[in-house]
Amino acid sequence: MKYAIPAFSCLLSVGLCLYSVVAQAQPVSKTPPAIVRSSCYMCHSTHGNDPDLAFIPRLAAQNQVYIEEQLKAFRDGSRADPPATIYMWPIAQGLSEKQIKQAAEWFATQAPAEPFPPGSSASEGRAIFLNGVLKADVPACASCHGPQADGNGIFPRLAGQNAQYLLAQLRYFRSGVRNDKNADIMKQVALHLSDSQMNAVANYLSSL
Repeated sequence: MKYAIPAFSCLLSVGLCLYSVVAQAQPVSKTPPAIVRSSCYMCHSTHGNDPDLAFIPRLAAQNQVYIEEQLKAFRDGSRADPPATIYMWPIAQGLSEKQIKQAAEWFATQAPAEPFPPGSSASEGRAIFLNGVLKADVPACASCHGPQADGNGIFPRLAGQNAQYLLAQLRYFRSGVRNDKNADIMKQVALHLSDSQMNAVANYLSSL
């Protein structure tokens, strides 16, 4: 009997650890927050994984930190590409810190969308993403966005994103239209990529 208490304590600890892992893997809520139901869903869909939204980003499984940063950039006007000024500024300017956090947390916990079929240039895009273009001083995209394009913190998840959306953003970075946080990094990358190379990278990422 003297071993009963330690054994029980050990089992309890293991059980609590397993519960913690399972709990962390669950969505924050099965019901989207009010801000998603009232505003976000109209363009991004309730779960952020609509496959038919060509120029609208998929938000499912996007990094929470990145979503929060972008919503704040829309709110303060520091992200000023055309879709931002037309669609996101009017919505974001009325968002509270709590609403921003709720929306970001909701989309970050949604299951990733199904990837798109790889385009004909996906293999070229893979090489650029993983290795960069040395002769053009383009670093490997994976060095910031991760080898699976899952992103990390302020670096967004790119896997499974709409190719047309990605291509549009690369062009915004290259032209300097996007001037939000970390835009300088992306501008230097985009300046040294041709349109065909941008398209190849976008096609590859959309297939992940």
